[in-house]
Amino acid sequence: MRLSFAAAALLSAVALAAPAHAAGLSGMGLNLFGNYFHFGKPNLEKPPVKTITAGGLRMQLQHTKLADIRKVFGGTIQTQGDNKTLVNWLCYQTDGANPTDTWFISNILGGGEFVMIVAVQAASPGRIPGDCEPASKKFAAPNMGIPGIGASSDDMRKAFGAVSGNTVAYRADEPGADALGTASNAQYIGYILQGGRVVGYGAGETSVPAPPKD
Repeated sequence: MRLSFAAAALLSAVALAAPAHAAGLSGMGLNLFGNYFHFGKPNLEKPPVKTITAGGLRMQLQHTKLADIRKVFGGTIQTQGDNKTLVNWLCYQTDGANPTDTWFISNILGGGEFVMIVAVQAASPGRIPGDCEPASKKFAAPNMGIPGIGASSDDMRKAFGAVSGNTVAYRADEPGADALGTASNAQYIGYILQGGRVVGYGAGETSVPAPPKD
């Protein structure tokens, strides 16, 4: 994600199979990757998203690779942009009574391979975005441990505190502790509501490198 508060910190890249060029990133995937939400000063005491589960697969932001997800659920890693605008992703649409579109996204901060953003939106039955694919039977919409699709504004209020408007942004920072000498880690969460219910949400992380030592 292109966050104004995020300094560029590249993770070491391991070769991926060549991604496919297809329709551009869309929906909640684009919202979380782009500048739809304003993640200003931290308004949460600690990052609420730890482990994310999807169809039996457990993953963590900044640690799980797109290739790991593709190995379990199939699909095509798609790509667009380069350098600072690089984005690689997998997107799956579930079927059934309440279909969802789910994006797993890596940006330049993830070296194009580590998942930095997970975004979910309520889908229209039979209408798959050009940048998504039908999900396999193994796949299920992610559980991030926070209110998800269909949750009410009251559910969000209990989880995070005050909720205002139909577009809600949260951010939590914590000290970093990794081999990159990270000064802090920022987790950001965005919600879109309609009629008091969540129709799109997602979470992402970025690491801010420590300033150089004198």
